[in-house]
Amino acid sequence: MGLSVGIYGGSGYVGVELVRLLGGHPEVGSLAVASRGHAGRRIGEVYPQVAAEGEYLDPAEVDASGLDVAFVAYGHGESAEAVRGLLEAGVRLVVDLSADFRLPDARVYREWYGEHPAPELLGEAHYGLPEVFGAPGGKLVANPGCYPTAAILALAPVIRRMGGGVRSVTINALSGVSGAGAKPSPRTHFVSVNESVSPYGVTGGEPRHRHTPEIEIMLRRLGEAPPVTFVPHLLPISRGELETIVVEAEELPGPEEVLGWYREDYAGWCFVEAREEVPHISHVANTNRARLSAAVDRRAGKLLLFAAVDNLLKGAAGEAVQNMNLALGYPEDLGLEHLR
Repeated sequence: MGLSVGIYGGSGYVGVELVRLLGGHPEVGSLAVASRGHAGRRIGEVYPQVAAEGEYLDPAEVDASGLDVAFVAYGHGESAEAVRGLLEAGVRLVVDLSADFRLPDARVYREWYGEHPAPELLGEAHYGLPEVFGAPGGKLVANPGCYPTAAILALAPVIRRMGGGVRSVTINALSGVSGAGAKPSPRTHFVSVNESVSPYGVTGGEPRHRHTPEIEIMLRRLGEAPPVTFVPHLLPISRGELETIVVEAEELPGPEEVLGWYREDYAGWCFVEAREEVPHISHVANTNRARLSAAVDRRAGKLLLFAAVDNLLKGAAGEAVQNMNLALGYPEDLGLEHLR
């Protein structure tokens, strides 16, 4: 019969990518796609480019007790209650794509997002970056943010080996407009974005983006790491993401040495690759790959790391399916082979 899978928030950009991927997954037997805004409409009517049968359901119409796996693609602060209800209904695995379970400390969550709706579940969540933290265990996976996915993949091997020798980390990140979600805003209006690049997440003259604590907390699980300066920028493209990470350290490895660390740490994983060539967004768009590279500015005494991902796939939906595969004992690329 295959797995019975539900998608909550299936009409957003990440949700529709999940529909594409899970609709063709060989182990998925049935797929219930819920949308609060489009219930009753055919999926192909809302997204004509998607060859998906059926219509969007109201979330209340989905029998959660009959689901094996649920993906929750609601906004931050909205997902936690839905996740609690799904776990109470007996769903075997819940993959949450919001930030609600990425920060393990309710006090840190409060500082960046407000009061946590389900703090009792924080300890149950596995941070779903498998190449760094292994296959998910338990019933709840906190799917990483797209920016942290790229940043942690690039930095993890460095922090493991250099630890306290790293004095500072500065991340300059650029992402396509789909990273802001499907709901329009003045900042993502075509006229605001077209022919322009703009930094955001800078409040009162201070960089303060919500992905900053996520990156810092996960790096500190790997070794001694300094505070991170993180500044994202909005690009006038639909999808894709590139990060240039500047590392100041007491001793600088050569770029080939860093590439060797990447190849050693990510050997056997399907979707992370290290290249001498600096990555472009076009190298990874519409794939589940993360492409990494490194350089050294010896004149300035800085190590430069480069990471590119598709923010909707390796940065969201593709990684979520990868986590499902690993959590249930399937090959990590099952249903994702075409995205390698």
